[in-house]
Amino acid sequence: MRTSTMEIRHLRHFLMLCRKGSFSAAAEALHLSQPSLSRSIQRMEELLDARLLDRQRSGVELTPYGESVLRHGERILRDVRQLSMELELMQTGDWSELALGASPIPAQTLIGPIIGELTRQHPTLNLDLRVDNWRGNLALLESGELNYFVDEVEATGLIKHEALSVVPLAPMPAVMCCNPQHPLLARGELTMSDLLQYPLALPRNLPNAFLEEHISGLSLGPMVAGRRVIRFDQFLTVKASLFDSHTVALTPLASVHRELMNGELRVLQISDLEEIPACFGIVALKGRTQPPSAEGLIQSIVAEADKIARSAASLV
Repeated sequence: MRTSTMEIRHLRHFLMLCRKGSFSAAAEALHLSQPSLSRSIQRMEELLDARLLDRQRSGVELTPYGESVLRHGERILRDVRQLSMELELMQTGDWSELALGASPIPAQTLIGPIIGELTRQHPTLNLDLRVDNWRGNLALLESGELNYFVDEVEATGLIKHEALSVVPLAPMPAVMCCNPQHPLLARGELTMSDLLQYPLALPRNLPNAFLEEHISGLSLGPMVAGRRVIRFDQFLTVKASLFDSHTVALTPLASVHRELMNGELRVLQISDLEEIPACFGIVALKGRTQPPSAEGLIQSIVAEADKIARSAASLV
């Protein structure tokens, strides 16, 4: 077993293959051809004198040797990236790279507006932005590929994660919104039974148990005849449908505050709907050294969240 001759790129290729689950998806993410990726994995197995995975029609399955390499490999790559960043800091007094992840809504509402100011504050900064769900971003954070990510931290349980450091952002409610001509707006007091007569769009990143706990009469899971529920990852896709349909969507106020202020969308007041706070936060790994530019990033995101919360407070 020649672990001393194994290269970092072998580990990087293997971990991406584990993350994506197939050679084709991993090769695309690594910008390699499938034969090149296959040769890299084969060379890694030769050097370790161990079979790391079984190739199945549905993808790849790790052997016990592969599980061990995955467990240690993530820590090794994380430490190598941390070493590289700390050496750069000592040599230059600043870091030129910052990797930031976010789920789609905070990416559009909190990250987008601050990029210009951040690059003005740090002219040499290379900013790597990733948009994924919280599970994907957490995996990238733990592997050392992200410095931070922004996502909902209460419903997802991220704020209780012992290995994570969370900077809470100004809380704002999640709202049920619809177009200004929706039939429900002409009624008096509304209940969830009224709302469930229409297509209901719900964010996929909120667990079913959380949604069922807060929304009276909602039953998720297997398809039920007559129930019209739309689960979405990207709210922008659903938002477009709200303007000319009877669909109602649950979404953080930040994602629709401009449309609400312009009168393009309206908030439905539901008497038996519990308040559902959208609690976003900036997530990092505890004990990790961060670049000096990160302080300005955090301050800018916090300020943007505060601004949205203040401007939108009168809309609900």
